[in-house]
Amino acid sequence: MTVSPASRSRHPKGEARFRLSGPKAFARVFTEGKRREGRYTQLIIAASSSPDEGCADGRAGMVVSRKALPRAVDRNRFKRKVRETLRALRKIEDASAHSSSLSRSDVVIRVKPALSRAEIDVAAAEVSRLLQAWTGTGAAK
Repeated sequence: MTVSPASRSRHPKGEARFRLSGPKAFARVFTEGKRREGRYTQLIIAASSSPDEGCADGRAGMVVSRKALPRAVDRNRFKRKVRETLRALRKIEDASAHSSSLSRSDVVIRVKPALSRAEIDVAAAEVSRLLQAWTGTGAAK
């Protein structure tokens, strides 16, 4: 029995192509990107890499330190909630006739220290608001 590489993937249906990975990619966004500040998080947004590098889609990466959220379960919960937000924004973008800034940009989402467990949902909602305000999709809550 052979298993195709797609079925072995940890990420659902092409999710990996939307992930920013590698120190060079993060360094590029940190140096070239524009920052959007929130109380709990910071978004750093840079133009997406050129299509000939194989990165035509906008990608997102997260920086969540142990100092900000000491428990791994809390860091993973925050990341999961933000990935849900990004998926929802991509669906809205796919449904519309034009492509928004999200598909043309690489985004790093950074959590500011120290975030309490009770504030994880608020911080994830803040990321959603900052992204919606930046892309112009949906109403900012």
